[in-house]
Amino acid sequence: MILEEEGVFGDVTSDEWPFYLLPLDDDIISMELPEFYRDYFLEGEQRWIGTVARSLNLLNTIFGPMSKVYGIGRCAKMTYEMWKELLEDEEVVQKERKPDLGLVFMIDRDVDYITPMCSQVVYEGLVDDIFRIKCGSVEFGPEVTSSDRSVKILLNSQDKVFGEIRNEHFSNVFSFLSQKARNLQSQYDKRRGMDIKQMKTFVSQELKGLKQEHRMLSLHIGACESIMKKKTKQDFQELLKTEHSLLEGFDIRECINLIEEHINRQVSPIESLRLLCLLSLTENGLIAKDYRSLKTQYLQSYGSEHLLTFSNLKRAGLLTEQTPTEALTAVESRVGKLVTDKAVGKLTDAFSSLAKKSHFRGISKKLGLIPRVDGDYDLKTPRDMAYVFSGAYIPLSCKIMEHVLVRKSWAGLEEVMRLLNNIEFSGKYLFCAVKFHVCKSFLIYFTFSFIYRTAHGEEFFSGLI
Repeated sequence: MILEEEGVFGDVTSDEWPFYLLPLDDDIISMELPEFYRDYFLEGEQRWIGTVARSLNLLNTIFGPMSKVYGIGRCAKMTYEMWKELLEDEEVVQKERKPDLGLVFMIDRDVDYITPMCSQVVYEGLVDDIFRIKCGSVEFGPEVTSSDRSVKILLNSQDKVFGEIRNEHFSNVFSFLSQKARNLQSQYDKRRGMDIKQMKTFVSQELKGLKQEHRMLSLHIGACESIMKKKTKQDFQELLKTEHSLLEGFDIRECINLIEEHINRQVSPIESLRLLCLLSLTENGLIAKDYRSLKTQYLQSYGSEHLLTFSNLKRAGLLTEQTPTEALTAVESRVGKLVTDKAVGKLTDAFSSLAKKSHFRGISKKLGLIPRVDGDYDLKTPRDMAYVFSGAYIPLSCKIMEHVLVRKSWAGLEEVMRLLNNIEFSGKYLFCAVKFHVCKSFLIYFTFSFIYRTAHGEEFFSGLI
């Protein structure tokens, strides 16, 4: 239209570049669609389904054929069906070869809302939480670079320092960086006593790499210091304690008091929303009295413009209000007149749990999402994926995949799927005539990113506020 308005449409040749996939690292491919979540899960817009299906088809052409597809959710189901149609329309018989990708997992974001509401305590997660990782890159400000300018760098496996600490629990990162600094210094010290030929070899082959590694080490040490200043405060420790209590279902009334304090002190609007959503998701909704009270306090602290935020969160199923039966509400009201205010709160919790049992509790018990260990959780040599959250919680989506990979089917997950109230499906590759060895598994999360990258903070709520 613009070319026609300018009168040059007939003078140019135009073509379309379908920019589906963006490789962020050796093992991470993303579509970088931050608007996907709002469009589909809030507005019901399905315009991106075709784009995802064509991206899958492209991956299948390059790395396939993929022998098995497992999926959960309506969006995943629609994408799979469209992908099958694309394969049928192409009518191309693929050569039998060992695929680079053997399994595909397609999981809707709303299957596992709990995970992005929890605070990661691995290095990459904390960097994302504080500095925001966008398209595989991050910008470190003067507080990290120790200069008057900011530096933007790529965070991927080519950065040797980052590659070794990205998945480490933050408590283990400083000891590693300290050892890395000593190793680099010893490599620099090798220059002493070298003859001219050895020095020439050292300068041409090693010095450039050592300088680059030293530069990145300096930046990551600066980032760690900045993280330490923000994440070792009492507020962060209380945040983690509240999250862990909500996940385990302990001291809910005390957790609500801590959330109220967090809101009233205006610690962080995003963290307050995350706590409210985590409370709602783990308890299957808030009691009407608590919902109204917490909502009022949040609006008074952060502004009445967030009325729309609460409406969006409710529509998305992230922050909802329980609707107990009239009989239970009446009994609660009568008993409330006979006891103290503190006792009323405990009785309200009890009546609510009778009215509507939390699905998260049932799913957590069925899949063992809360690790049970004797003593402290070992963060240096973790036994499961819960170390990402300091041993408090194993991500639901990861546990489901583990179950399917072991049993090679959905068998045994029928009760979990019923509680999730979602559609699960599995299918074989259409043109696959032989049984292929599974080389790698590929996970698609229908949210902001194509590959599983847990979204936190502002990134998650940007489409809802």
